[in-house]
Amino acid sequence: MNRILVIGALLALALSSTAWAENYAVYGADQFFKLDWEGGQRNGRPIVRGYIFNDWGAAAKDLRLRVESLGPSGEVVSTSIGYVAGMVTPGMRAYFEVPVPGAAAAYRVTVLSFEWLQRGKGVL
Repeated sequence: MNRILVIGALLALALSSTAWAENYAVYGADQFFKLDWEGGQRNGRPIVRGYIFNDWGAAAKDLRLRVESLGPSGEVVSTSIGYVAGMVTPGMRAYFEVPVPGAAAAYRVTVLSFEWLQRGKGVL
Protein backbone atom coordinates (compact mmCIF):
# COMPACT_ATOMS: atom_id res chain seq x y z
CA MET A 1 0.00 0.00 0.00
CA ASN A 2 2.78 2.47 0.91
CA ARG A 3 4.60 1.59 -2.28
CA ILE A 4 1.55 2.55 -4.34
CA LEU A 5 1.28 5.91 -2.55
CA VAL A 6 4.96 6.67 -3.14
CA ILE A 7 4.74 5.74 -6.83
CA GLY A 8 1.58 7.85 -7.22
CA ALA A 9 3.21 10.84 -5.52
CA LEU A 10 6.33 10.58 -7.70
CA LEU A 11 4.23 10.29 -10.84
CA ALA A 12 2.14 13.33 -9.87
CA LEU A 13 5.30 15.33 -9.12
CA ALA A 14 6.89 14.38 -12.45
CA LEU A 15 3.78 15.28 -14.44
CA SER A 16 3.21 18.59 -12.68
CA SER A 17 6.79 19.79 -12.96
CA THR A 18 6.92 19.29 -16.73
CA ALA A 19 3.44 20.29 -17.86
CA TRP A 20 2.79 23.22 -15.53
CA ALA A 21 6.19 24.83 -15.94
CA GLU A 22 5.57 25.43 -19.63
CA ASN A 23 1.96 26.62 -19.36
CA TYR A 24 1.99 28.75 -16.23
CA ALA A 25 -0.20 31.80 -16.73
CA VAL A 26 -3.59 33.04 -15.63
CA TYR A 27 -6.15 31.10 -17.63
CA GLY A 28 -8.76 33.47 -19.04
CA ALA A 29 -6.84 36.67 -18.18
CA ASP A 30 -7.62 37.92 -21.68
CA GLN A 31 -11.24 38.46 -20.57
CA PHE A 32 -10.01 40.92 -17.91
CA PHE A 33 -7.04 42.58 -19.63
CA LYS A 34 -5.99 43.60 -23.13
CA LEU A 35 -2.32 43.98 -23.99
CA ASP A 36 -0.71 46.15 -26.66
CA TRP A 37 3.08 45.97 -27.08
CA GLU A 38 6.06 46.49 -29.37
CA GLY A 39 9.79 45.93 -29.32
CA GLY A 40 12.03 48.90 -28.69
CA GLN A 41 15.15 50.14 -26.92
CA ARG A 42 16.00 52.08 -23.79
CA ASN A 43 19.58 53.33 -23.43
CA GLY A 44 20.65 51.05 -26.29
CA ARG A 45 19.23 47.89 -24.67
CA PRO A 46 16.29 45.92 -26.06
CA ILE A 47 12.93 46.13 -24.30
CA VAL A 48 9.31 45.27 -24.91
CA ARG A 49 7.05 48.20 -24.07
CA GLY A 50 3.35 48.69 -24.15
CA TYR A 51 0.11 49.07 -22.26
CA ILE A 52 -2.15 46.80 -20.30
CA PHE A 53 -5.85 47.76 -20.33
CA ASN A 54 -8.17 46.76 -17.47
CA ASP A 55 -11.50 45.74 -19.01
CA TRP A 56 -12.94 44.41 -15.73
CA GLY A 57 -14.99 46.11 -13.02
CA ALA A 58 -12.34 45.99 -10.28
CA ALA A 59 -8.88 47.47 -9.87
CA ALA A 60 -5.88 45.17 -10.19
CA LYS A 61 -2.41 45.38 -8.67
CA ASP A 62 0.79 43.35 -8.58
CA LEU A 63 0.50 42.50 -12.27
CA ARG A 64 3.27 40.25 -13.52
CA LEU A 65 3.88 39.70 -17.24
CA ARG A 66 5.69 37.03 -19.24
CA VAL A 67 7.42 38.23 -22.41
CA GLU A 68 8.43 35.55 -24.88
CA SER A 69 10.92 36.49 -27.57
CA LEU A 70 10.08 34.61 -30.76
CA GLY A 71 12.34 33.48 -33.56
CA PRO A 72 11.61 33.76 -37.30
CA SER A 73 9.44 30.61 -37.36
CA GLY A 74 7.56 31.50 -34.15
CA GLU A 75 9.59 29.40 -31.74
CA VAL A 76 10.29 30.78 -28.26
CA VAL A 77 13.96 31.76 -28.00
CA SER A 78 13.86 33.41 -24.55
CA THR A 79 11.45 34.30 -21.75
CA SER A 80 11.52 37.38 -19.51
CA ILE A 81 9.36 38.41 -16.55
CA GLY A 82 8.22 41.98 -15.99
CA TYR A 83 5.98 43.92 -13.63
CA VAL A 84 3.37 46.63 -14.09
CA ALA A 85 3.91 49.47 -11.63
CA GLY A 86 1.02 50.53 -9.41
CA MET A 87 -2.65 49.81 -9.71
CA VAL A 88 -4.72 49.53 -12.90
CA THR A 89 -8.26 50.75 -12.27
CA PRO A 90 -11.30 49.65 -14.30
CA GLY A 91 -11.38 51.11 -17.80
CA MET A 92 -7.84 52.48 -17.51
CA ARG A 93 -4.45 51.44 -18.83
CA ALA A 94 -0.92 51.27 -17.45
CA TYR A 95 2.43 51.46 -19.23
CA PHE A 96 5.05 48.72 -18.91
CA GLU A 97 8.61 48.07 -20.06
CA VAL A 98 10.30 44.70 -19.82
CA PRO A 99 14.02 44.25 -20.58
CA VAL A 100 14.72 41.33 -22.92
CA PRO A 101 18.05 39.56 -23.64
CA GLY A 102 18.15 40.59 -27.30
CA ALA A 103 16.09 41.86 -30.20
CA ALA A 104 13.71 39.24 -31.64
CA ALA A 105 11.60 38.74 -34.75
CA ALA A 106 8.45 39.12 -32.63
CA TYR A 107 7.25 38.99 -29.02
CA ARG A 108 4.33 37.48 -27.14
CA VAL A 109 3.15 39.02 -23.84
CA THR A 110 0.83 37.26 -21.39
CA VAL A 111 -0.41 37.99 -17.86
CA LEU A 112 1.24 35.64 -15.36
CA SER A 113 -0.44 36.86 -12.19
CA PHE A 114 -2.33 39.72 -10.59
CA GLU A 115 -4.39 40.59 -7.53
CA TRP A 116 -7.86 42.15 -7.54
CA LEU A 117 -8.54 45.03 -5.17
CA GLN A 118 -12.02 45.21 -3.72
CA ARG A 119 -13.91 48.21 -2.40
CA GLY A 120 -12.84 49.01 1.13
CA LYS A 121 -9.36 47.65 0.50
CA GLY A 122 -7.64 50.55 -1.19
CA VAL A 123 -10.00 51.28 -4.07
CA LEU A 124 -12.08 54.44 -4.25
